[in-house]
Amino acid sequence: MRALLLPAENRSRVGRRLRRAADVALTLLMALPRPSAWRLGREMWRMSQHLDARMTGAPLPLFLAGLTPTAIDLTLPSARVRRLADATAVLHIASPLGICLRRSLLRYHFLRRCGLPVTIVFGARRRGEALGGHAWLTLDQHPYFEAAEDYQPFVVMLRFPPEGVSAPASGLS
Repeated sequence: MRALLLPAENRSRVGRRLRRAADVALTLLMALPRPSAWRLGREMWRMSQHLDARMTGAPLPLFLAGLTPTAIDLTLPSARVRRLADATAVLHIASPLGICLRRSLLRYHFLRRCGLPVTIVFGARRRGEALGGHAWLTLDQHPYFEAAEDYQPFVVMLRFPPEGVSAPASGLS
């Protein structure tokens, strides 16, 4: 009942958050009976816990080069990997990295390990006096599972790897 009293813009945001929470719970429950998915989820969790520290002090392109896997070693379907990465990112919602950056970094690393040649994109926008940022993935230069309203207001500041350049062959997996 209370949600009905919110302005339409806030109701939409609340609805998206509730759907995201339900999707996270369902993804984690579906991973339980699958040992390979469960192991991958634990690996994502460990990586997610250390992303903040790994990013500190490193120039962003150098950090991303280290995050780029050197081998295609995951056989799980990319859709399942993406959902596990999203669920893991949501579990660290209080992170100073923010959910979009954590989700994009996890997706980037693990989807590339599936052989999906995704690119991570960083954008910025000004809202009044404030400057905001967003991170998302693209595949074949199209947003990869990203709502248009979440990336369209942003000016692209960095793509990694840059267009026309294959990902570096060094990684910190």
